Amino acid sequence: MVILFWFLTTFSASALEVIKPVFEKDIVLTIVAVEPDSFETYLLTHHNGRVMTLVCARNVVYDNNPKAFIEYRNFYNEIAGNFTIEHDKACKDLGRFIESSQYGVSREKPFVITLNRKTGQVSKIIYPKINPLADEGDEEDMLGPLNKGLF
Repeated sequence: MVILFWFLTTFSASALEVIKPVFEKDIVLTIVAVEPDSFETYLLTHHNGRVMTLVCARNVVYDNNPKAFIEYRNFYNEIAGNFTIEHDKACKDLGRFIESSQYGVSREKPFVITLNRKTGQVSKIIYPKINPLADEGDEEDMLGPLNKGLF
């Protein structure tokens, strides 16, 4: 009888069930302003005002990260994850474009970047239709995002 009592109290039949929601839909960022930061990092402003950071590979500030990535901030402005860019050349090209055309990026001419939740990677980058070698345009394009009423 003592053995049965010990057995029942030692091996209780309690189990914990945890149910977390699963979100599989890709995240689509509409980047309405861009800005070079430092050490091959770039600030990307999403249409909701959240500022993400694009970091190219082998950055000394980020412990010589092996791959380029976007440091994603969620609606609550918390860093929710890093989405890697498979080829660092894509990051470097994007950085050069940002450095030469940052004032042309706007709500009317945004970057569209797709983040794949399953793989944790950037799956698509659509550049805005901005000519980095343009020699004419609207003066408003040179004023920057704060003067264009983006925020």
